[in-house]
Amino acid sequence: MRRYSAGVLALGLIVAIHGCGSDDGYRELGDVDDVVNTDPVHDHHHAEGPNGGHILEFGDYHGEIVYSDGLVSVYVLGDDAATAVPLEEATASLLLGEGDDVTVVELAANPLDGEAEGTTSRFTSAEGALPESVDDIEEITGQVEIKTGDKTLTAKVSHDHGHAH
Repeated sequence: MRRYSAGVLALGLIVAIHGCGSDDGYRELGDVDDVVNTDPVHDHHHAEGPNGGHILEFGDYHGEIVYSDGLVSVYVLGDDAATAVPLEEATASLLLGEGDDVTVVELAANPLDGEAEGTTSRFTSAEGALPESVDDIEEITGQVEIKTGDKTLTAKVSHDHGHAH
């Protein structure tokens, strides 16, 4: 058994009671304390999808929403958020807005080259189907709904980047 001097024990007791640093044990948080959320359930982040759009979370699948030349395309992707996943006999809608102010934009099946007949991993809006106020992907908020068989996949579309536009 080791013996410690009374001074070392007293110092340890003082530190334990009063703590180190400030009197109250707290400090103001600043920019250096800003950290990325590392959710253990979903610990990866995708800045951009394989088609240059924003990644969506459908639960069972990932997705991607792309805006180009006045059209919206939604892609169904696998766990890697990169590989196309064709769905059988699926339909899709983009619900723009929230609450009582929702505009429904139907998205037509638009199969990628090589996808089997009756399946698609891509859905695209018709020309002129989007409201005139939408001229950028950042202006698309709401949700995407994809129905396949007896399942409905839903993904929220928002663009909270923590900065002003």
